[in-house]
Amino acid sequence: MSPGDAVLRTAAADLRGHVDQRWVEIADALVSRALTASRPSPPLPARATSGPVHVSQQVVVGYLRDAVDAVDDCEVVTIRVDSDGDVCTGVVIALAVRYGTPLIPLADRVRERAEGRLQELLGPVAPPVTVAHLHVHVVDVTRGDPKL
Repeated sequence: MSPGDAVLRTAAADLRGHVDQRWVEIADALVSRALTASRPSPPLPARATSGPVHVSQQVVVGYLRDAVDAVDDCEVVTIRVDSDGDVCTGVVIALAVRYGTPLIPLADRVRERAEGRLQELLGPVAPPVTVAHLHVHVVDVTRGDPKL
């Protein structure tokens, strides 16, 4: 074990032994900050008016989540962007959906929003987005508003 590992192990043990009574008050803020921490992700090629550029997959996922979250009766659970290293080859969007929502029209609205956002970020999508390239999965069903 390296000296750094020993220090980390000791610090973790000390933190486990100490529970601050105000932890509940700050837990949400800590989780929120951790989720916005920068992490590397593969680049995707895009077309800008000035020429070719690269957009981080993490950025694409964030913008897709924003676009799809505007669709009523569903909430994004996860988004995965697939690429062959040089180009976006597909997107998988997993949703929580309100019980009783017609799924095929919902999936069509989600695909439409996602395709529009992909075009904004990466330029014209060719071939056009189809069910074969943009998968919408329902992974949870809720009785109330899934956004709550």
